[in-house]
Amino acid sequence: MQTPKKEKPQLSFWQIWNMSFGFLGIQFGFGLQNANVSRIFETLGANIDDIPILWVAAPVTGLIVQPIIGYLSDRTWHPTFGRRRPFFLIGAILASIALFIMPNSPVLWIAAGMLWIMDASINISMEPFRAFVGDNLPDSQRTIGFSMQSFFIGIGAVVASVLPWVLTNWLGVSNEAPEGIIPDSVKWSFYLGGLVFFLAVLWTVLKSREYPPEELASFEESQAKEAYSFALESDEAFAANGKKQATWGGVILAIGALFTFWLFRQELDKQLYILSFGITLVGLLLIVSGLLQQAGRNTNGFVTTVNDFQWMPKTMKQLAGVQFFSWFALFSMWIYTTAGVTSAKYDMHLSSDQVGQLTQIAETLVVDETDKLDRIKEELSGYTDKIKEGASEVTSSVSLANFFLHGHIIPEKELLSAFSAGIQNVSGNPEGLEAARKELSELSALYADDNPGNDQLISYSTFDFIQKNQEQVLGNTGALDQTKLSLISRLKFVQKEYNEGANWVGVCFGVYNGCAALFAFLLIFLAKKTSRKTTHSIALIVGSLSFLSIFFIQNPMLLLIPFIGIGLVWASILAMPYAILTTALPSNKMGYYMGVFNFFIVIPQILAATFLGFFVRQLFHGEAIYAMFLGAASFFIAAILVFFVDDKGEPER
Repeated sequence: MQTPKKEKPQLSFWQIWNMSFGFLGIQFGFGLQNANVSRIFETLGANIDDIPILWVAAPVTGLIVQPIIGYLSDRTWHPTFGRRRPFFLIGAILASIALFIMPNSPVLWIAAGMLWIMDASINISMEPFRAFVGDNLPDSQRTIGFSMQSFFIGIGAVVASVLPWVLTNWLGVSNEAPEGIIPDSVKWSFYLGGLVFFLAVLWTVLKSREYPPEELASFEESQAKEAYSFALESDEAFAANGKKQATWGGVILAIGALFTFWLFRQELDKQLYILSFGITLVGLLLIVSGLLQQAGRNTNGFVTTVNDFQWMPKTMKQLAGVQFFSWFALFSMWIYTTAGVTSAKYDMHLSSDQVGQLTQIAETLVVDETDKLDRIKEELSGYTDKIKEGASEVTSSVSLANFFLHGHIIPEKELLSAFSAGIQNVSGNPEGLEAARKELSELSALYADDNPGNDQLISYSTFDFIQKNQEQVLGNTGALDQTKLSLISRLKFVQKEYNEGANWVGVCFGVYNGCAALFAFLLIFLAKKTSRKTTHSIALIVGSLSFLSIFFIQNPMLLLIPFIGIGLVWASILAMPYAILTTALPSNKMGYYMGVFNFFIVIPQILAATFLGFFVRQLFHGEAIYAMFLGAASFFIAAILVFFVDDKGEPER
């Protein structure tokens, strides 16, 4: 007997508010990650072209976790916590713990591992939130529902992005740290993020309700969409489908294996193996699914997920291209904005003489970490080549500055001894004297115990004070090499400029997320006046123009303007594709298909992680700012593809 049909009731504003509030915490975590993880990696010694491969944890984790969580949540029901909310809570607990641990990573490989764990946890919470809107709201309210999620994503991310800057400039939390140590401003941002993540998700868990499976299946729109879902009914049909999958799987497996062998023989960039291994894995999965179906194991959960992917709705396939190019652009921004802005808009330059001095010092160094020294020598060799080609100065990386400032020019204890003695001779009360004396006194006490763990460095502000008053202070430091002191001063300035630039990028990220929160409601209005497709295409074009302007704007303050435009495209990406998609999905597979839809976000991210480093290094000679051109082109292609999407659920205007 068919379940009686009825319409899904509309929810009030505050009901939609409560069910979306958890995204405030989720994006707080993502915002901290996007604005600071590249900074953490660089602080721990990662090369600029290696950063994309370290970021691959995020998309790979999403690729694995989201379809699994979606599949499980489709089949979960608890009388108290419902269908999706148990996963909200589990993910929030795990992600909050990861946010506390991440900024305390002592070495690069631990930071990369914690990024993987943190992303898995965030994905556990995030994936069911998308299906949550599809479950609870009728088609006519889904644009509002996803726009509300965009609003909270913007609010959460804006606070997360500017938090290190606020802690440093308003609350006086230190933004400097020794080589290989994460600044306190970043650490405390992550601690606060972990707390906000958990509390926001807990609010949604406690304040929202869900329809039981029986009631959800009774709604008229759910039954209508079930007719569009594909089902193989006979063993013969499964066996025939399995044979096709096994055949195609063999072809794809062979392509992946040959590609991997070719990469190995050509000794190409190791990042390309991600792509070849991914192709090989797809082939293996298709073969396994095909063999299981031919063996009559048709109800296997793995077979079900592969077949559902094969027969995904038409609208979902059309949206795949839009998502691919949209997220490729976003990933280029998240990876390279910090490195691009700090190197192109801030004074991180070294003169040809300074490069020569550092090269000479590097050749005489004997250190335990030979791999790090080899990378530094390679970087200096690249700078030397640019100088030979006619450049009078080069842009330094912060990792190079951090390396040499860690006692590899003049030992820190020797500097402290000379400065502490000399600063007592400064007459009068020049600005900064008391702060410099206090810092030198505290550092001298730390180094007095000869504890090898003492690795705090003299800050740029104190060093700058000494340089400005060198006649009084450095008059008593004849044993110190003045050329080396000048070199240290420059490297400390580079370090300061990088930290200031990285914090300003955080502010810019906060601006685009804050604007996304405001634009979320504008999108609702535009979609009603035009259509969801037209609204999304306009936003993508604005995003493309904004990316281009980042390259041409030289004043960091003016970068706020293009990031306002990025806020519009970000809000649209978070709302419009999902509002279009949910109108084409059956309710009993909403979670799974939302997880699969994440493939078209993850795959471009994996490709970006695979190729962006190669492009920046080979095509742009390490100039990260040029990655913005690739992002702009990607947004423009996505804007065109939107018009080929079939949005049958578009509400009447």
